[in-house]
Amino acid sequence: MGRASERLQLTFQELAEIMQVVMRVGVLMLKSGTISFRVDQAMQRVALALGAERLDAYVTITGITASIHCGDQHYTQIATVKGIGVDMSRLGAVEHLSKHLPAVILPGDLQMQLDKIEQTPPPYSRRVVLLAVAAACGSFAVISGGGWLDCLTAFISAGLGLSLRMRLQAIRLNPIATTMICSAVATLICHLLILGLSLWEIESPTPKASFLASVLFQVPGMLLVTATLDLVRLDLISGMGRVTYSLIQLFSVAIGILIVMTFIDVPIL
Repeated sequence: MGRASERLQLTFQELAEIMQVVMRVGVLMLKSGTISFRVDQAMQRVALALGAERLDAYVTITGITASIHCGDQHYTQIATVKGIGVDMSRLGAVEHLSKHLPAVILPGDLQMQLDKIEQTPPPYSRRVVLLAVAAACGSFAVISGGGWLDCLTAFISAGLGLSLRMRLQAIRLNPIATTMICSAVATLICHLLILGLSLWEIESPTPKASFLASVLFQVPGMLLVTATLDLVRLDLISGMGRVTYSLIQLFSVAIGILIVMTFIDVPIL
């Protein structure tokens, strides 16, 4: 009864303040790479905990439209999401916060907690991420039938390609252009390494493995997983949007590879 009476007493201004927090939770989760229904669930939990009566949300890969209700008052807001990536640390922190809200909390208090989450640095440094991703690409070269030479060239090529990608993302270059450029650069570096080693009569019998592994870091794995989960839950708009974006990313990787292969005349298939 106490919570119900609090909801009926909410003013339009109070609903607007609650919506600001609810939208921020949704945007943070969506930008971190999670699926649409988890965003909706977190927003619902936060809205109800802050005293709202009902929240209607429509979540896509690039935006959120939501309307919050309490008694005869309602407030609607639209948020556009740009720069979608993957940040499991931030995603976990926001979802944990939405699941463990105290019985009484003010929108301002929740905003401060979200500020703290947003300002928390990544758990791993850029150097650690580069080494881990490069090692994964090198390992994929071995799994694909390559040897130690393929592992080494893929490790170096992927590491330098990912470093360039991080720099281009920092200056907010178009993500499609970033993908094509980094794929082309990683492929070219891989070719130059193989060519340089061949001058020392060190050659690999399976150079294709290193070429393919050098661009593995560009594959949108998380995006494909979330697209599948959205489609399974019949969230068709969001799911098809993720599938389309994944295919565009993969097509961009292929274009970057083909640009270099055209000039060096080396088949990889």
